[in-house]
Amino acid sequence: MLIDFIQFLREIDQIIFYYIKELGFYIYFLLFAVVFTKTAFVILTFLPGDSTVFTSGTLAALGKLDFLILFFLFIVATTLADSSNYLIGRSVRKIPPKRNILLRIVSEESTQKAQNFLQKYDRAAITFSRFVPLMRTMTPFISGYTNFSYGTFLRYNFIGAVLWTTVWLGSGFILGNISWVEDNLVLTLSIISVFVFAITGLAYRKQAKKNTHGSA
Repeated sequence: MLIDFIQFLREIDQIIFYYIKELGFYIYFLLFAVVFTKTAFVILTFLPGDSTVFTSGTLAALGKLDFLILFFLFIVATTLADSSNYLIGRSVRKIPPKRNILLRIVSEESTQKAQNFLQKYDRAAITFSRFVPLMRTMTPFISGYTNFSYGTFLRYNFIGAVLWTTVWLGSGFILGNISWVEDNLVLTLSIISVFVFAITGLAYRKQAKKNTHGSA
């Protein structure tokens, strides 16, 4: 399964290019659906998000897609998706545990990790969680499940959407058409992810210290 997924990443530029020719302008609806669905539903976190946005950026650099449309499209998709996930979490809270199917699908361990993550890093968790696998879908869900302020969630969720879109779409636009990058897409995505994780880790550490001093 891992080999198939890596192969998919290697061919994603060809796949999207194929759909551009088949769908024309409607390709934007497909890209919106992929990015939205990945975050909007906890159980669909396996869908390719970062690689889809990165590849869209490379195709925008070639003039096959419009960069500005993609930029606003992905910001709206991720903001709405996280809001949807938040509302799902809030709705799930109202369902009795014995009848709660979703809580049976999502492991208690994953739920607890996300809850601890949110409590420890607070607003930084919401802003940067989309850069962290699993947390990108669990954090909005847990925010809703624990009745975290929606106004605060929406504000920092939007900031996170802008940052995430800028990083992956911008990287694809700038780097994607370099021959080495095209030949080593998986490695390139991994390198960018490590760099982003490092910055995210610093932001989390700073927020954790702030929360510790604030509660002292």
